[in-house]
Amino acid sequence: MHHGRRFSLPIDPWPQASLGERTAVGMVLTFLLLVPACAAGALLLVAATLVAHVDRSYDLGASLRAAIERRLGFRSRRKERIVWKA
Repeated sequence: MHHGRRFSLPIDPWPQASLGERTAVGMVLTFLLLVPACAAGALLLVAATLVAHVDRSYDLGASLRAAIERRLGFRSRRKERIVWKA
């Protein structure tokens, strides 16, 4: 025996909405998801560019210093110093 009001989900959540209105809502929701995804992609691109720049600068600086030291004919102080760990 069935008591009370029967609960059912509607098949169409917006029965009065036209196809244009549904399309507009779908596009807005899609763009709302695309904005954070594009921002995250841009942030990753900037971070990767900065890391590559720092890496390249360090390699260039180290190789330049080694070339200058070879040209002048002396060794780096850091290589000659022995550090004993306790």
